Amino acid sequence: MYTISKAHLLATAAVLSLIITTFLIFGTQYSTSVAKYALKTSLQTGGCAPPPAEFPMSSSNTTTAWEFEAARDGNNYGLTARQCRAAFPKLFVEIDNSTATRAQNPIRYEELDQIEMADGMVRGMIADGQLYIISYTPQPATFSRAKATLHALHRALAASPDPLPPLEFILTTEDFYLPPPTTTTTASGPPIWSYTKLPHHRHTWLMPDFGYWSWPEVGVGPYGALRARIAALEATLPSFAQKRKQLLWRGSTATNPAVRGTLLKAAQGKSWSSVRTLDWDSTSEPSAGSGSGSGSGKGMPEAFLPMHEHCGYMFLAHTEGRSFSGRGKYLLNCRAVVLSHPLSWREAHHAALVAAPHPEANYVVVEEEGWADLDAKMRWLIDHPEVAERIADEAVRTFRDRYLTPAAEACYWRELVGAYSRVSGFVPVLEGREGVVAFEDWVLGVS
Repeated sequence: MYTISKAHLLATAAVLSLIITTFLIFGTQYSTSVAKYALKTSLQTGGCAPPPAEFPMSSSNTTTAWEFEAARDGNNYGLTARQCRAAFPKLFVEIDNSTATRAQNPIRYEELDQIEMADGMVRGMIADGQLYIISYTPQPATFSRAKATLHALHRALAASPDPLPPLEFILTTEDFYLPPPTTTTTASGPPIWSYTKLPHHRHTWLMPDFGYWSWPEVGVGPYGALRARIAALEATLPSFAQKRKQLLWRGSTATNPAVRGTLLKAAQGKSWSSVRTLDWDSTSEPSAGSGSGSGSGKGMPEAFLPMHEHCGYMFLAHTEGRSFSGRGKYLLNCRAVVLSHPLSWREAHHAALVAAPHPEANYVVVEEEGWADLDAKMRWLIDHPEVAERIADEAVRTFRDRYLTPAAEACYWRELVGAYSRVSGFVPVLEGREGVVAFEDWVLGVS
């Protein structure tokens, strides 16, 4: 039998003792250095400190051989940071732009304090990967948006495979945010998280809109359920030629008469037109089997068409409203040709838009003012069904199967959190902060 000598045991014990002592010394030094750094800076910033450089931003266990597959990864909320960048290279353009704007001008705690909390604004905090609500300015018209947006952010945080940095932020649930008139330059405006922005509003940080969670007010319902209904409907139309050869649009002209009103005029009396206006102030009782899937039981205007049924048409018109139009992402989920006027307002996925006649075009822009060339482009597309089908298929590959997947939305949220934190000049301190409520309690009305 093999025996261990006393000398061998003593030697082994000495080595282990040395390792443990070394770990304790260096571990204590690391903790002490971070604590002193936080304390020193908190005295200068009112209880806030810049993030330590050692904070990890992404995991390193992702191999370069991994490739995104829609069937396998499209509903995966937990892709790593490296997988997200590999899968969605065009998704983070606006985040990168905003980051570059603040790289030499870090976001300050006092800067957030100076922002007037308008109706529908939320001030929140992320600490130890958890979401907290500091304050919310009530706005009944957009309260469902606030809950939907924060639910989506909470989901992305909970699914993160990597540690997430702490930060404090302010978001708006309004259609857009414009800086106050006293702002000297739009590039140096308040760092608000918003659903959309104009190209020169580099201070604004784009976030995914509320519709990625649910939009019951217009009968859309949960985003995942809508995608399932679209897939089921298009399974009954395996051939692109089986779709209706018309341009579909339903909406109110009141929010943008210049664009939407002229679309109605340009499409009036055309054989290819199924363009109708909706009067949201005059709704009928909901019919059985209306197919909205929202569960709201709310009546809809005459000529209303459930969103997934839009995908039964070959051509879909997209128009902006007061700012962006939330229906754009839904239309791009269809195997259809989306025709749009030149867009003024940016959304997170817009960097992936490629206009015809590019070989990889995934939508069509009607360039002339007042949709003047709409009739010519519609007739050309109808006469060239192979081109129309190629554009529709490219929209599916680009958006439904990649940039508008639930996986892409979660990746965007976490990239936003990481980038915003890197240019924040402070770390929020949760302990002792009055009025802070965990998201889980806030959404239930527990204060």
